[in-house]
Amino acid sequence: MRKVFSFFKPKRATLIKYPNAMDGEEIGKVFQAQGEDAKIWQALDAVIDNHLLDAVNDVSDPKNNTHSLSHASGRVDAISTFKSKLEEFRSWKNGKTNFN
Repeated sequence: MRKVFSFFKPKRATLIKYPNAMDGEEIGKVFQAQGEDAKIWQALDAVIDNHLLDAVNDVSDPKNNTHSLSHASGRVDAISTFKSKLEEFRSWKNGKTNFN
């Protein structure tokens, strides 16, 4: 019976601890090594955009109560910030931001 209920329980994210933390420059180098045309960027953008659209739909739903609206607007803010940070790291090149 417990297995049935665990199927419907939302999955929780777990923090993965690595021996050494990466700084912004290292993250930028790893992202640049993927290449600009790598499919990983399209996949990441698709996942993030879908979650962002879901959150925006929740914010614009007039049936939601105040608590739900504030939660959804927090999701929009967090996902937007995450996406802009990824874009920032993707454009990091040779220690400087690449504006091309």
